[in-house]
Amino acid sequence: MKQYFRTYLFQILLLVFSVPALYYLITPGFYEPHDLHHLADIYQMARAITSSQFPPRLGPDFTFGFSYPLFNFYYVLPFYIGSLFYFLFGSLTASLKSVFLLSCLLSVFGMYLFLKEFVGKVASLAGAVLFLYTPYRAVQLYVRGAIGEALALALLPYVALFIIKVLKRPKPIYIFCSAIMFSSFILSHNYFFALSTPFLIFLFLLIFPESEDKKNAVSGLIIAAVLSIGLTAYWWLPALIEQGLVASITPFPLVDHFPFIKQLILPSWGYGSSVWGPDDQISFQIGIVNLLAVLASVVIFIFKRSLFKNSRVFIWAIGGFFISIFFMNIRSLPIWKMLPFYNFIQFPWRLLSFTAFFSSILLALVIEALPKARKVLFTTLTLAMATLLTYGYFRPSKIVYKSDSDYLNYFFSDPTYSEDYLLLPKWVGVRPTKKPDHKVEVENGTVEEIKEITPIKWSSRVSLDQNSKVKFNTYYFPGWTASVDGTAVQITSGEPYGQIELSVSEGKHTLEFIWKETKLRRAADIISFISLVATFLLLTEKGKAVFRRSYV
Repeated sequence: MKQYFRTYLFQILLLVFSVPALYYLITPGFYEPHDLHHLADIYQMARAITSSQFPPRLGPDFTFGFSYPLFNFYYVLPFYIGSLFYFLFGSLTASLKSVFLLSCLLSVFGMYLFLKEFVGKVASLAGAVLFLYTPYRAVQLYVRGAIGEALALALLPYVALFIIKVLKRPKPIYIFCSAIMFSSFILSHNYFFALSTPFLIFLFLLIFPESEDKKNAVSGLIIAAVLSIGLTAYWWLPALIEQGLVASITPFPLVDHFPFIKQLILPSWGYGSSVWGPDDQISFQIGIVNLLAVLASVVIFIFKRSLFKNSRVFIWAIGGFFISIFFMNIRSLPIWKMLPFYNFIQFPWRLLSFTAFFSSILLALVIEALPKARKVLFTTLTLAMATLLTYGYFRPSKIVYKSDSDYLNYFFSDPTYSEDYLLLPKWVGVRPTKKPDHKVEVENGTVEEIKEITPIKWSSRVSLDQNSKVKFNTYYFPGWTASVDGTAVQITSGEPYGQIELSVSEGKHTLEFIWKETKLRRAADIISFISLVATFLLLTEKGKAVFRRSYV
């Protein structure tokens, strides 16, 4: 037992230090963050999976039953994980809290493993704990409820870790892990991976000269990158090509949400929203300990540079930190505008994720630079400051006790609920505010039967007095198909809701409406399947030999 404890002492310490920050994620009750709609997203992912969609794309109950292909455009990994927890626990609130809990645990252990590539265990422990006890982490968890961003931030250390692993030893197992981690990172958030890519390229360029096997390292990372692009093609390829089918206006333009410098430095807290000007009711502080770590690292680098065992990592971290600061300042707006999707970033203060990441690395470098006798003392002092100064933020504004049905009724039946985060298809003139009286409606005749076979497959029997239009009260969108008496027919979008319409002749008919993969999406699925097979070939002896020959 003593040997076990000694072997895993630092992992145990990571768990112990994590508990205070995660207390409200493991205790009864729930809280209602800004992005409360993620409860609905998890539920709709679960509904999509049980309706036999593969891969899941359509949320059948969104927009008061008119459905919406959210997972064709929105990031998906947090909801895959959330739906798995939902199947296990049967509770949406527990599922959402579990995803946040998982993200935090992943982040501290991932940062610890990454830092160990450059510094010792004590310094790695300090950096990993600060990575958790950063004010913006509390904002993600208990104020915003930003599930995708929290998961993406948790995966960032792993992405950096396996870049380093491949650079040091381009083994097939590391290339495999890189491909899986890159793919998970892409699927965790719509554009966090895009914001991270310049920093990761910067890391590669700085560490690459130290690689002992440069040719194979480059080839290995290229293979991992290509495989990850292929693995995620089922999601990003349709999203990229079909983005023109939905409205492109975001309710949160980037120009309105640049934080002021004093907001980054001065401690503050609030559970409100981000608004134009300096009167935000949400905290944008970097963190006192984070800033002290940055300051100490700069002082050491200037006056005692030799104490840093790896100055390249310092250059990367300090450069990443101040680049993040610059792009959170409104003076960077002209550069932001060079990005075609810049308004979809919405909040420049999202880059606080990177200041948390880089300042944690800088703290580890500072601890490692200290004499051995002082490392434990300064680590203890740092951990005490980080937890005591930040712990008070890791709590919700209030605890509520509501059932899943309360939330489901609110999201899918309450006319006061607004789904403005769903960008409507361009042919939708009016956003529905209530469920339609009937799923199928006819102009001249009667609907004799409406049957939901699955959430994405419906059948109906109609009797028409004359040739008529039939309405199927679901948003028209590529993927929906209709048949009359077993024969496929053309469908169009109607007014005012953009619902599916088709022309049907006089008489009695059996109609079917089915959601299927389009040719484009099926092609993307095939690319991902082939990439998946190729990725797992890396783990086989034959695959190892093939890939070894391909880059040696």
